[in-house]
Amino acid sequence: MVLHKIIQYFASFVRASQIKRLLMSRCLGLLVLSVIVCFPILSVAMATDDTQAISSNPSIVAQQDMLQLNSVQPSTERKADVPDEVLPLTVLVPQVLLLDLAGVNPIFGLHYRELTLSPNTLSSADMARVQADVTGYWRYIKSFAQCNNGAPVDTVPTVIPTDLQYQRVLKQVTNLVQLDATDPWGTLVLDEKLTVGMSHPFVDTIAKRLWLLGDLAIEPTTNFVYSEELVVGVKRFQQRHGLKQDGVIGKQTLYWLNQSPKARAVLLAKNTIRQQVFERKLEPSYLLINVPAFEMILVDNGTTVLNSKVIVGKSSRQTPLLDSQISSVVLNPSWRVPSSILRRDILPQIRRNGHYLNERQFDVYDYNGQLVQHMPEEWQDLASTSFPYQLVQRPGAKNALGKYKFHFDNSFSVYLHGTSEPSLFNKDDRALSSGCIRIEKVTELAQWFKEHLVKDKRLWDKLAPDITEPQWFSLSQKLPVHLVYWTAWLDDSGQEQYRSDIYHLEAELTNAVPATVLDLN
Repeated sequence: MVLHKIIQYFASFVRASQIKRLLMSRCLGLLVLSVIVCFPILSVAMATDDTQAISSNPSIVAQQDMLQLNSVQPSTERKADVPDEVLPLTVLVPQVLLLDLAGVNPIFGLHYRELTLSPNTLSSADMARVQADVTGYWRYIKSFAQCNNGAPVDTVPTVIPTDLQYQRVLKQVTNLVQLDATDPWGTLVLDEKLTVGMSHPFVDTIAKRLWLLGDLAIEPTTNFVYSEELVVGVKRFQQRHGLKQDGVIGKQTLYWLNQSPKARAVLLAKNTIRQQVFERKLEPSYLLINVPAFEMILVDNGTTVLNSKVIVGKSSRQTPLLDSQISSVVLNPSWRVPSSILRRDILPQIRRNGHYLNERQFDVYDYNGQLVQHMPEEWQDLASTSFPYQLVQRPGAKNALGKYKFHFDNSFSVYLHGTSEPSLFNKDDRALSSGCIRIEKVTELAQWFKEHLVKDKRLWDKLAPDITEPQWFSLSQKLPVHLVYWTAWLDDSGQEQYRSDIYHLEAELTNAVPATVLDLN
């Protein structure tokens, strides 16, 4: 039954993941490894009777109600999983809390209650038993990453994350859960936007929430008036949530003000687990696009050397989540219009304006590759038919790809490139494209490629100033590129950052964390 359940959930994960298809032989090896690594957690979780276990995570409560989990009995078959030194309670509790909130397995909700409700009754054996499950989980994640990367699997017991950023997350999650337990966080409803100088009964509540969340140094005395002092906190709050920093409390700002500390802790915990899984496969140099953050980072030998705003696909034409490698750079690219964009976007433009193709510098070809020309009125009529033509936009200032295109293999026909409409980067919600990623600092990125990876630098320098035709440049080595979906994280200063779930994928991606292989439901 246990092996059957592991196979069932592992197959589900592989179907859900857009990241990488595992070779069958490696996957089967991971299944066997999962049985060995995860047996302590599974055996503990399945040792149940009629006593009901309660988790601090509501979604786990429902699972445990059905499973009727009992208190956990120490296992005598897990000595190999127990580190020599047992972590103190103050260190172990945040570790268990994070895994509980992330929902990786109901057993951690049970452990959290055990550690916090009766800590004085715990023996060293109890502590070692809980720690063995934490270690077993992280060893599974490490083994999964090694299998995914094709690296040899080792059995080093020190697998629990110890980096500073992870410790900051543990502290912040703990603070949020404690805050949730001590301060009520009801839903606020506003009939209109709040701007500076306005009075409203909720202003004092908003001010307190900003203070509790750290966006105000001291709790202001507002007397129900939206003061200039409060605007400072609102703008900082908006910045941390990727919103327009205008100090106006509108729909989006109010939405995030209504998110309870517990909800924030859950979101941060789930995203942290996804990031921890992801980071185990990273190479020293790579390009990463966080889709809901509308942000790109370039990492060179472990150091971030470029940050840039990006434009991603709109909700109806989502940018896919994938891993690939940039294999070439195109200087002054032309654009062969995909049939979906032709149908959805360009044909309606032609129907409204017969001069559109000429104004946007499109060449039209039939399916034999012959150039086709018509009068504007004829193009309008043809745009109302099946339109049996292909469009290619000539290189230049009006080209939708801009001056540079970064090519990587994928089945979605999406790429990184510039844009002919740079003003769109001024928008806060930049889910505007048909799936490709437009880069604001595209010139800086192209220059980095030229200096570090382009083979023929002399030709680049010769052509770049006044090139008129497309020119492909091969690279000395490919650069990994990752398109990810993270809606919560801590920035380099340790501040919480949250972003809107623009594609409504948060629940689906949480379920795609490899730890679903441990799910008992």
